[in-house]
Amino acid sequence: MLELVRSFQSPAFTSALRRVFSLPDGADTQKIREVLGPDGEDAVYLVSLTWESLGVLVFHREVTLDLVDDFFSGPIVLSWQKLKVYSEEWRRTLKRETGTEWFQWLAERMMERERLRPPVPAYITHRTWRESRRHLDRDESTASDSG
Repeated sequence: MLELVRSFQSPAFTSALRRVFSLPDGADTQKIREVLGPDGEDAVYLVSLTWESLGVLVFHREVTLDLVDDFFSGPIVLSWQKLKVYSEEWRRTLKRETGTEWFQWLAERMMERERLRPPVPAYITHRTWRESRRHLDRDESTASDSG
């Protein structure tokens, strides 16, 4: 999972995601070209195909939905809100209903979860979390050895 997370932290992906977030919700092809310029669709493709790949991994249980939720639920849902109309338009243009199918599937799973249990930030949900006693004991023995 760590390698997967690192792949989402590449300069290309973070730049593309930031550009997608700058779009209005429900942007169509014309709006994407207007807001993002001539290479804007490249950013849209990178984000869409990345979420698409992650959707396939979740479906095949290579990665858990809980982990994806913790790491990426917000960006996935926000990306889908921005790109849903574009994706539907793209499917019609290419006469291919399977375009971005796993991105949509993953976004819908995240939205279902949020309807059942609205997202609460980790700093609130886990504010009572404490390090395990085992780690504390090890830290104390290391400190006394080096003192």
